[in-house]
Amino acid sequence: MEWRQEEIQLEDVLDGSTGIEIGHGGGEFSDALRNELEEEYRRKHPKRMDLRTRRDRVQRRVDGFASQMDNMILTYIEWVGEGEAPPCREGQEGGYRIRVVDLLDNYDLDAVLNADGKGVAAALIKQGLFPCAPYNPSVVITARTLEFFRVTHARCPRLAIQSFVKSLCDLHGEPYRPYLCQQFSISFDLYLEIRRRTRYRVLKLLGRMGKEWRLKHVCPCCTYELVDDPEMTFSMLATFDGNESLRRVVRNVANPDGSLDMEDDTGEPMPQKSKERTDNRDAGEGYFIDRAEVDKWAKTKLANILPTDEIPGEDVPCSDRWKNMINDVTSKMWGIFDETGIFLALCRHGFVLLLADMIRSGELAKYPLAIVNELLDAYGKKLGLGYDVGCHFEETIKKSNLSAKAKENMLKMLVGAFHGHAHNRLCQLKFLATYIHGLGLEDLEGCERFFSKSNEMAKVVRYSSRFHRQQEITGFIKHFDDFETYPNLSKFLCKNYEQALALLATEARLKLLMRKEGIESFEEFDRWLVEEKEWLESKKAQTAKQVVTLEMDYVQKLVNLSASETKLKHLQAAIRGSRGEDTDYDPVKLAAAKRSVRHAREIRDRDMDVVMELDNRLEVKDPWKTTTPEWIVAVKSLKHKKFMEALNALEVLIVQRIFELTKVNQSETGYKLRKHIAKALQTRSEAVKNSIARYNMAALGMEPPMPLLTWDEVVEYVFLADFEFLRATDGELDGKKWTRPACRLAMTMYFKIIRAREEIVRLNVEVRRLVTWISDEDEFLRRKEAEVQDKGVPHMAVLIRAYRLERARSDMGHMKRIWALAKMPGFTGAVMDLSEMDVDLSELEVEQGEEDEPVAIDLATGWQGDPGLEEGWVNVEESAVEEGIEEDDEGQEQELAGVIYELARISVDGRTSEGGGDQETSLT
Repeated sequence: MEWRQEEIQLEDVLDGSTGIEIGHGGGEFSDALRNELEEEYRRKHPKRMDLRTRRDRVQRRVDGFASQMDNMILTYIEWVGEGEAPPCREGQEGGYRIRVVDLLDNYDLDAVLNADGKGVAAALIKQGLFPCAPYNPSVVITARTLEFFRVTHARCPRLAIQSFVKSLCDLHGEPYRPYLCQQFSISFDLYLEIRRRTRYRVLKLLGRMGKEWRLKHVCPCCTYELVDDPEMTFSMLATFDGNESLRRVVRNVANPDGSLDMEDDTGEPMPQKSKERTDNRDAGEGYFIDRAEVDKWAKTKLANILPTDEIPGEDVPCSDRWKNMINDVTSKMWGIFDETGIFLALCRHGFVLLLADMIRSGELAKYPLAIVNELLDAYGKKLGLGYDVGCHFEETIKKSNLSAKAKENMLKMLVGAFHGHAHNRLCQLKFLATYIHGLGLEDLEGCERFFSKSNEMAKVVRYSSRFHRQQEITGFIKHFDDFETYPNLSKFLCKNYEQALALLATEARLKLLMRKEGIESFEEFDRWLVEEKEWLESKKAQTAKQVVTLEMDYVQKLVNLSASETKLKHLQAAIRGSRGEDTDYDPVKLAAAKRSVRHAREIRDRDMDVVMELDNRLEVKDPWKTTTPEWIVAVKSLKHKKFMEALNALEVLIVQRIFELTKVNQSETGYKLRKHIAKALQTRSEAVKNSIARYNMAALGMEPPMPLLTWDEVVEYVFLADFEFLRATDGELDGKKWTRPACRLAMTMYFKIIRAREEIVRLNVEVRRLVTWISDEDEFLRRKEAEVQDKGVPHMAVLIRAYRLERARSDMGHMKRIWALAKMPGFTGAVMDLSEMDVDLSELEVEQGEEDEPVAIDLATGWQGDPGLEEGWVNVEESAVEEGIEEDDEGQEQELAGVIYELARISVDGRTSEGGGDQETSLT
């Protein structure tokens, strides 16, 4: 039996109603007394439960700085207005003891807190010191250190805070500690926020507030319209595209098994609980389209975008070639990423218009739809937008709620010059830049050039917070616009002008080629395009999908049956021969031979069953033979089907080669990636040669036989137009001039010249806009600076002056280039009188070696009109170019073709490969 002592009630013991049994060791009463006293103390002094977590510490710090932000901005403006003096190393006895991190040193300082009661942070900022904490900072970083990092990081985005802080530690002779990065990041965020809000006050004084104002004044050449500007086909040209380099890894709470995957009952991925710290800051600054606005074009518009059987849309000729055509509605991205890239819009000169974050997906249709909606609101009518799948996206717009708005504003979707050459020929005739009236020489590939530089941010933003990723991208865009795009604006105009004049100078060469090929007038080129388009549309139904009829299938199965019977007979004859008296008996080989016979018999029986089934379905009375009329017709159709399949497969491989060869030679492509692509190219080259072999086998079986291809010929088909002519059968294109290479060269030259003349018209407008904008902008900002100074706000006048000088530093370079362009033979523009501007004309003379020499075009013979074209063709002596006509100078497209051709030859070894056979037995 187990004894259990009951709990002692001290009150009963003290009033004598209960006794205590005390053992030999004693202490029972003292223990009971101690327990009672502790319980009484807990009742009177309950322990406070701390419900705080460290997840909100970022937000609390942000709120702490926000409560002092107005005071900090005022003291920062005063500090900048007084000359941005560096902090004084001599403190004051009894001052606020703090650690100062400077660019080349760090030291302790007894800081003087004299900010008229505006707080510790404001007092420190008035001395050019930015704290790491809102209330009781122990470390501050000097403004010049933060500014040095800001500018250096903008020029080299891959330079992260950690690398910079480690460099500071090396300079200061201090060991690196991880928390130093956090301190620097806090001060840098505060510095950028104060700069942003200070710039906001400057813009408010200038009347330049909001995203709408920025969009309407983003580019001097695109948006600074003048009263007497001529009417143009496109009021503005822009381009947009997606990029998946700027992804950000999402930080979610892991499952008990360590995985991050979560799915609902239907198997769809579910959003997980995030473990990122709360941070409500926004660094978009009007560049980013809000996520909610983008999502308005998502599932609610899905029914309008998806094709239906009841309302068939227009077929897109190349919809099966592009990843972002096939997956533009349903594409998803790996679950480890939240933001999976950006979708960016630029004007033709490279200024950033808008961008949207791609969230857990690829290039969904909602991103370009949201951007198009914003651009139509901002710019209105006659907007031309380039997209690598513009042909497909035009149909998407027609099926969306943007249809009426786009039609009202005469929106035109275009395809970039480089990507357009990988679209099929029918699509090129509708969308390729060469054939678009009013487009000029614009290639609409600005996004690719932007991404080649912005990709350097990838390592910095991959594991950052949402706010810091936005901060990085916005800071890069602002710096890129002000210090890359704007300084090169006049260079862009001058180089395009030189290119256009060089193309105009090829008119005599074109006329000589026309006479040589018997082309009577320029109108023939336009007529050829119409004829080619009509022919391609007539062939589209035949080539889009090859229908396999029962007759074709029956013929193929008969051929298969004949082949399997022949193989069975050969194997049986081999076994009978092995039983002769003169042969050595080998039981292993005999067993293998019998096994082969058994397998061949099973294949023969299976083929026989299929043929018998088709006999019944077709109600064949007598088995078909090679002389049966039905057999002949079916064989011809089957050969044509195999020929088209072989041609399509070959064309797809060439499309892939174009982009692989381009990527492997990009300067930004790393060594490992180049080696990986080069290895893939070796495999791809073998695949192309195998595909050529299959094509030639199918071509020989055609009646009459189609042209055979060699490796050298196929590599030259990098622009895909010639592939379409291989589809012509029965001599249907015989006698068509536009199928001859020389005539197609002449047609390309003709349209290039037309586009060059359109480019000159647009450049004349843009050059005049730029010069006028430089003058008006300088006058306006100087006037505002004087007005603010007269009102007794000298510190704001200093900030306005700094704002004016950000871009004005490039204006002299612009004027030098434009001055040189205006003196170039062939320049037909009209710029404002430079003597009226506050510019020393003697400084506009370009010093030797300072600028590229302009291309001199010999226009001494003047200009002449031509009935086939508008007035203004360059008249160059034909004798001067007659010898050069045979030099095979086919313009930029042919030069690029030659480069790709040479690269392709290098990437392929000299071995010949066997053509892979189809599973079906060949009819030839």
